[in-house]
Amino acid sequence: MFDTISYGRILKVVSRGYWLLFPFVLAVYLYTMAPTVGLIDSGELATGCYFLNILHPTGYPLYTIIGHLSSIVPVGSVANRTAGLSAVFGAAGIGLFFLLLRFMGVGMAAGFGTALVLAFSHTVWSVSVDVEVYAFTLVLAVLVWITVARRYLLLFGYAAGLVLTNHMSAVSVILGAGLALVLEEGKYVRRRVPAMVLLFMLGLSPYLFLVLRARAGPLLAWGNPVNLERFFWHVTGKQYQVWMFSLPFSEVMENAGKGLLLLARSFVYVLVPVVFYGAFRLFRLRRNLAIGLGVTALLSFLYAINYSIPDIEAYYIPGILALAVFCAVGLDGIARRVGRWRHLLWVPGVLALVFNFSGASRRGDYVAYDQAMNTLASAEKNAIIMTDWWDLHAPVFYLQHVEYVRPDVCIIDKELVRRSWYFNYLAEEYPWLIKNSRSELERYLGFLDRFEHGRLHDQVGIQHAFIRLLESFAVNNPDRPAYTTFAWDASPDAKQMFRSYRWVPVGILFQVRTDTIVPEFNYSKLKVRPSPRSDMRTQANLEHYGFFAQRRIQALRARTRNKEAQAVLRWYQSIR
Repeated sequence: MFDTISYGRILKVVSRGYWLLFPFVLAVYLYTMAPTVGLIDSGELATGCYFLNILHPTGYPLYTIIGHLSSIVPVGSVANRTAGLSAVFGAAGIGLFFLLLRFMGVGMAAGFGTALVLAFSHTVWSVSVDVEVYAFTLVLAVLVWITVARRYLLLFGYAAGLVLTNHMSAVSVILGAGLALVLEEGKYVRRRVPAMVLLFMLGLSPYLFLVLRARAGPLLAWGNPVNLERFFWHVTGKQYQVWMFSLPFSEVMENAGKGLLLLARSFVYVLVPVVFYGAFRLFRLRRNLAIGLGVTALLSFLYAINYSIPDIEAYYIPGILALAVFCAVGLDGIARRVGRWRHLLWVPGVLALVFNFSGASRRGDYVAYDQAMNTLASAEKNAIIMTDWWDLHAPVFYLQHVEYVRPDVCIIDKELVRRSWYFNYLAEEYPWLIKNSRSELERYLGFLDRFEHGRLHDQVGIQHAFIRLLESFAVNNPDRPAYTTFAWDASPDAKQMFRSYRWVPVGILFQVRTDTIVPEFNYSKLKVRPSPRSDMRTQANLEHYGFFAQRRIQALRARTRNKEAQAVLRWYQSIR
């Protein structure tokens, strides 16, 4: 029953389903797409595609190349173009998923209904409407499973290499799909190993872009992978490994509970029993494929719950994809029993669309853009801003370099100062900054080199050099006003910085001053649009306005400037 369908029916499959599904899903994605640069990695990715930068680990070379082509299409802003690419990838991934199901022999109603559920699951939908790499991972992962369903051994080798050039979460796909092929084809696979390995290496070849482009000197070369050592560090995500598989058991269990809830929500809860039914049914009909899908789902889950980062949801996509296949097989079994009522199997897809619309849609979401613009508006001309806030730094990075907003401002990511490659960017963009802090930088780089190579024993020394370097950026450039986005008591690092200075709240920044003057600032010029989203990350970013308003009011009242304090309070109440 679940043998692959004949080639003669492929055109019929495409005409009856794919060309209905793809444009519908794409239209919804485009309608709910982010209007401009967003939170998390959006700014870095959009800028990276436009300038062909080296992106954060693991580099995403194929995405960068394709993203560059989309970024030069003369429609909308660069952020619009690269977000639109995510929408195209997402819709294409759903269309290919539908074809995968049809190739397996899943009926039209069950296949179409499951494809809609997957398309409008919160996880897939949210990465398809913003500048992100994960929608492309979906496309490549589905292609891998198509090669398994069709038993294309050589194409599997190529697709397995290709999917690894986009995201390491796809390792679970390769292991599960590879196991399914080995179980199904046995000796035939062993005879094809040399050719498959060769094609696998060919699939990995886009990684050469990282070395070649890094040597060409792009705007930002994250990790600076110009040699084998740094290349290996970058593609394996060395800097992120500290957060992997090092969590206490209690936190892993907490993550597991959240993960199970996320998976249940992905199938609108009511389809969870159908997923188990489909897994049982596929195991009976095509056991080896079921085992491979199960391994992928399990490995994806274990990887996600053992990785401590806030934006972990997208790491579940390989597992959600595998479970969606089970769901489709389960719905197909139901469809064969309900006869003409099988068209009701599209209802869960409609429920997913309605249920997840408010949470996944980015339409009208200007939180990151407004925050970046308001931060820049809070700073005087030729200012230096130090931040530890990626949700701010990435959008500002995009606005300054792509849309040329306030290029006079020097913004420094405090956390990236912990990486030696970051100083290449600082030296290129702000040569005066590096020149004026040369002695502090040389001392710090000596510690940093030992740290990056695992030979550092003086933790106190590197921390002291780190703090002195950060301070020198402000102290050694007295003609430039210096600011931070964090308070003096925000972290252990902040508590060690500028101890003989005053931190004065101005706009949504703290100005570091040698006196106690609180400069005037008109808060009404800050534009804060309400967000249609209510997720924790969005709310955390919006809460910064309240934090700075409170600190500003306290500072003004301490100086009996009550009228100004009342104006700040009225402003904050107007944006809540």
